[in-house]
Amino acid sequence: MGIVTAISSSLVSLGDANLFWKCRQLARCIQSKSFLIRGDRALSSRTGVVDRCREWIGEVSSQRPVQLSQVEDSFIGEKRHLVRWFSVGSLPQTGTSLTSREAAVAVKQNAGLVGFYSDHHVVPLPDGHRFPMDKYRATRKLLEEDAALRGILVTYPSPYASREELSLVHDASYLDSISTGDLDEKQQRAIGFPWSPDLWRRSQASCGGTIAAMHAVLLGVTKVAANIAGGTHHAFPDHGEGFCVYNDIAVAAKVALNEYPVSCNLQSPILVIDLDVHQGNGTSKIFENDDRVITFDLHGAKNYPWRTRMTSNYDIGLPDDTGDEEYLKVLNERLPSVFETHKPFLVFFQAGVDALKEDSFGRLALTRQGLLRRNHIVYSACITRNLPLVITMGGGYSRPSEASIQAHADVYRSAALRYGAAQSI
Repeated sequence: MGIVTAISSSLVSLGDANLFWKCRQLARCIQSKSFLIRGDRALSSRTGVVDRCREWIGEVSSQRPVQLSQVEDSFIGEKRHLVRWFSVGSLPQTGTSLTSREAAVAVKQNAGLVGFYSDHHVVPLPDGHRFPMDKYRATRKLLEEDAALRGILVTYPSPYASREELSLVHDASYLDSISTGDLDEKQQRAIGFPWSPDLWRRSQASCGGTIAAMHAVLLGVTKVAANIAGGTHHAFPDHGEGFCVYNDIAVAAKVALNEYPVSCNLQSPILVIDLDVHQGNGTSKIFENDDRVITFDLHGAKNYPWRTRMTSNYDIGLPDDTGDEEYLKVLNERLPSVFETHKPFLVFFQAGVDALKEDSFGRLALTRQGLLRRNHIVYSACITRNLPLVITMGGGYSRPSEASIQAHADVYRSAALRYGAAQSI
């Protein structure tokens, strides 16, 4: 390794307000060199300064991610996350030097689940905003601190989706508006977020995580990969709505069709299983005339979207207050025939947990255990058929957010355990 640079308390105090700029200056000095940035125990306690560094940290390449065992076994909490952000690789001029495919190739081959995250991009929201932005980081922390998942779950920062990738689904004028903030009040209200540069960059990373997960499974790095974000299925080619800026599943599916045409085609299509309580109207619209992508959507019949509802290949609306047994009966009856009829090669699972009884926007009445059984129905269908699977997060809006966060974590935890066990046999 060309240059090894250590940042520790003896060199730089994390209490120093100029740390961000010192890091910038250091980056310029060692640009395009191999590097390793380390810290000491003080890193775990100064989260305020860590947050200020996140914008720059998110731009660091991760071509050869540092493993915790390579640094210090005592790295925990915030310190552990920081080690993953400051990874072995090259510092690009701007943004990240990794494409979505390169990010997938850089992943350590894993017997369980590979997860990509973008919560190091912090989107500023006004006080009292109803979207639980903190749930992404909280879900990841639950997973990374779960001793049962050691060795079968690894997490990596998401790459940015490129303009070329996004253009496979979204109109050029819309991409321009999102990147520059040229959105009027009505457009921002439809999306549900006030525009900011952080929203644009996080949306790119969130979409990039799903694309990277797709590459990871189709390149054979792992059989299942996940985005601990994403599932933004209300985004249309020319506009966003319902807390969705870019349609990450649609973009990743389009990239798969372009780059893996031998595997993903009319004879072996892509299957999108959308189990969010709200119909994935954007995804359905995008693929309404493309038989290479099959959309299966099980949702609340009387829930959002009301005026922009579209038609999926399989649209199943459930009445308000549907509970575990009725929900699981419908899923068990309808999903297997979709696999048998279409014989997909690749599966996307939009695993929203807003069907939970505690959800503020859900109107259904599933329990946490019911959602867990739901997840296993999808995993069993893919494992028995040896199909690559990409998982995304989707909605979850309980108040307080703890119920949704636990259910989100269950999605990824159960996948890691199931696939880890299946591949160890």
